[in-house]
Amino acid sequence: MPLLSLALAAASSLAPAPALHMNDVQAVGTHNSYKQAMSEDVRRAIAAKSEAAAEALDYSHRPLAEQLDHGARQLEIDVNYDPDGGYYAKDKSDAELVKPGFKVLHIAFSDAGSSCERLATCLAIIRDWSAAHPDHAPIMLMFNAKETADPEHGKPALRFDEKAFDALDREILSVIPRKQLILPDDVQGRYPTLRDAVLAGNWPKLDAARGKIFFALDEHEPTISIYRGKRKSLEGRVFFVNTDENSPAAAYLTINDPIAEGDRIARDVKAGFMVRTRADADTREARAGTLARLRAALASGAQYISTDYLWEDPRLPGYRVALPGDVVTRCNPARCPQELKPDFELDAADRTNIETK
Repeated sequence: MPLLSLALAAASSLAPAPALHMNDVQAVGTHNSYKQAMSEDVRRAIAAKSEAAAEALDYSHRPLAEQLDHGARQLEIDVNYDPDGGYYAKDKSDAELVKPGFKVLHIAFSDAGSSCERLATCLAIIRDWSAAHPDHAPIMLMFNAKETADPEHGKPALRFDEKAFDALDREILSVIPRKQLILPDDVQGRYPTLRDAVLAGNWPKLDAARGKIFFALDEHEPTISIYRGKRKSLEGRVFFVNTDENSPAAAYLTINDPIAEGDRIARDVKAGFMVRTRADADTREARAGTLARLRAALASGAQYISTDYLWEDPRLPGYRVALPGDVVTRCNPARCPQELKPDFELDAADRTNIETK
């Protein structure tokens, strides 16, 4: 055992470590986690219109379970509404796409390569991995409700209305057992609103949140309003939602630029909100070989830091995103109790704070 771990283990035998909550940790995740590499035909078609767009889309991810094995504790999934099945299929040979249910596609009919084309398939992979690793730190699944499609194929994407969101909640609950989930109602408890609960520090304790999954809807206010309906907060819903800090439903925020909005992220995290930010976007940081955005993300305290480079891309050597020390989770630098340091590693048997690979 490293000397630092021995010292900490000895200290912990004298006094119990502070009980951390699930928003007191920091972890790395992936952006568009299902996305597969574009075919050369698709790449050329996009590049013919915009080389910059083709470069921005030139990334891909390994299978979801492999990402989780490697330490990702946040995954992003884009869902396309398809209640009857077959809407996004080119023909009946697309076996997964002809089945009813939500589909997981980036740009329907174009940049649509997915490691799990049906949402039910993606969720089952994550559910089974979680069940096999019951001590994992809470996994955040961030969703976009996709309403974009390649117009050259003549079909728009189906729109999300309240009926579609009701179906999305039902599909999730049909795949992942309730006992594996953390829902907004679990955090709100007896508080008047979800925001009140968050500001009072009512996120579950980390030990109670291990082995569980929670969902965040990353959308703009008009779409969030459809999902919330007339609810005061998010009563009865599956997703936490990206909204402003003053909303009664405020618990989670997407704040993508940790350089421009680092102060806001730190302020929100200290207040108790859950924040996801990005270490890179549109392949720019990887191509430039710069870690400035990652460093800002780490310092901000955002609980989840998303990347397209959980592994190094051989075409862009030298760029990879990980927490310091390559640990899976660490004590959040914006929330770490004074007795602890954000970058230390505890003995695996303690599990108060750090999850190691």
